[in-house]
Amino acid sequence: MTWQYPAPGATPLFLASGQAAQFGYTFGGVYRGPQYVEARLDSSNGPADPRDLVVQWHGIENRAVFGGAQENYIVGIWNPSSVDIWFHLDGGGVT
Repeated sequence: MTWQYPAPGATPLFLASGQAAQFGYTFGGVYRGPQYVEARLDSSNGPADPRDLVVQWHGIENRAVFGGAQENYIVGIWNPSSVDIWFHLDGGGVT
């Protein structure tokens, strides 16, 4: 099974040049086992090459919400490029 976040047509994720950030995604609070995630370039604000996004780590966030716990997936991504990048996450279950 494969998925994309945000969904096609939605506003893509953003990461400024030289910055790293944590991004979260969920399947309605339902754990679906280990998920492989890849950051895919949608656009950038300049012609500089290379345009790289580095997935630094994967994790699971278990947070308390009204009515019980919710598990969210989180991923740390770094943009070592000299341009700002808009991107989406492509993923699927690890088998």
